[in-house]
Amino acid sequence: MLHLVTGGAGFIGSHLVDELVSKGHRVRVFDNLSSGRKEFLSGHSANDVELHQGDLLDLDSVVSSMQGVEMVWHLAANPDIRLGTRVTD
Repeated sequence: MLHLVTGGAGFIGSHLVDELVSKGHRVRVFDNLSSGRKEFLSGHSANDVELHQGDLLDLDSVVSSMQGVEMVWHLAANPDIRLGTRVTD
């Protein structure tokens, strides 16, 4: 089964990736790497884990990353609330 983990290069997401791979699943990670790190995924082969670098605000990237996916784990989050706040006049 192919799983998609948004935020999978983050601290928590990478631990979920580890668990899924240990259970024999293939994992696609979707992360913009603003706070996640490729190093958190370095212990896995390219056959088990593939990294798609992109942003959830880019619909084409999201749609592309979801091709063939059977399960989505949404863990992407903005760790700095100030960056996620929009001020409108």
